[in-house]
Amino acid sequence: MKNKINSFLFLFIATFLLIKYSSKYTHAEGTDRIHRSDDVVVVSNPKTPESKMRIVFTEELSIGEAEGDANYMFGNSVGFNTDDEGNFYVADYDNHRILKYDTEGKHLLTFGREGQGPGEFRVLSLPRFDKENNLYITDSLNQRISFFDKDGNYLRQMRTQGRYLNLFINSTGFFITNKSDANMEGNVQKLTSTYGLFDDEFNLLAELYKDEFELTMPAGRDESAIADYFAKAWSRMAFRPAVRLILADNDFIYLGYPDKYEINVYSPEGTLLKKITRDYDPIPVSDKDKDDFIERMRESLSRTPMFTDDLIKKAFQKTKFPKYKPAYQSFTLMENGWLVVIVDSVEDEYTFLDIFNQDGKYIGNFRAPVPAEGTFSLLLFFKNGKAYCVANEDDYKFVKRYSIEIQELKDNKR
Repeated sequence: MKNKINSFLFLFIATFLLIKYSSKYTHAEGTDRIHRSDDVVVVSNPKTPESKMRIVFTEELSIGEAEGDANYMFGNSVGFNTDDEGNFYVADYDNHRILKYDTEGKHLLTFGREGQGPGEFRVLSLPRFDKENNLYITDSLNQRISFFDKDGNYLRQMRTQGRYLNLFINSTGFFITNKSDANMEGNVQKLTSTYGLFDDEFNLLAELYKDEFELTMPAGRDESAIADYFAKAWSRMAFRPAVRLILADNDFIYLGYPDKYEINVYSPEGTLLKKITRDYDPIPVSDKDKDDFIERMRESLSRTPMFTDDLIKKAFQKTKFPKYKPAYQSFTLMENGWLVVIVDSVEDEYTFLDIFNQDGKYIGNFRAPVPAEGTFSLLLFFKNGKAYCVANEDDYKFVKRYSIEIQELKDNKR
């Protein structure tokens, strides 16, 4: 009987302690702003990080020339990737080619050219690697994916059954991308972008996000109507949120639409697992920001004969700019699982970065002297223990590699 009482008392005390410390743990979890909503973990971070971590970038290699050897001169639009050995594969979009460089920046080979034949490009994408470590490059205009080995030898191609601008292939051979559709109903153009997981025949398996937009086409060739049309299109483009999508090495999918500070993490099957959010103060769109946007658009439009100076001026006068910038520009992953968010950048000065640990907790915000140029969502990336990005210097593009060091600041000291 005594043993039963002792057992009962032990069980009672153990249960009491379990409830007590479970409650304490739940309270701590709430303090850390981590909770569950259905089957989704929501990490609600405050404006201020819980620690003061930062990444120190030190430039150690620059590839590119303003004048000289054509193998080192890039066009206006450049993106690149690296393999596991640290070799560079640069997509020179204007010149429809891929250039390979070794780890010291020496040019090794060039492949691809403008055209519709095997191994040729019209609108090429960022080079990426499949599970066999072959390069794959999407061509949205030719509507196909071309595969090459690391020596630039053409292997094969597959049709994409549509135009895909930013496409990833996961380890099972499925696609993570956005499918864009444009339909006309009368003089109204309906544009739809569906971001999701697609099978190997481009059937949608899991929808992650859908973006829809309508534009009324101008009737006839009235310059004022044409200006109205482009003003609406530019109002849609200027400092507006754009979906950011990346595929992690473990096939997890990260997607964010920065109308608010939130990044969603999906399983390889497209199931939402986690939301990483942060309280923030929105950054106003300055007059300089507006002038810079107008100048960039003017430069790109000046090559098209239909865009006269008068038409461009009228369109920009009617363009509506938002009051604030998006919550962030883009994001990327470090090899240790940290999430690095590119919040904002000042050209030729600095980039403002946030970092979150593997659990999604906000652990650092800092300025870094790395540019935020790039194509699609790959403005900055980490690989082989290094950081990489594209830099714009005196209107010329350069490919950069940085050594990195993670530091923790305490009382504003290292």
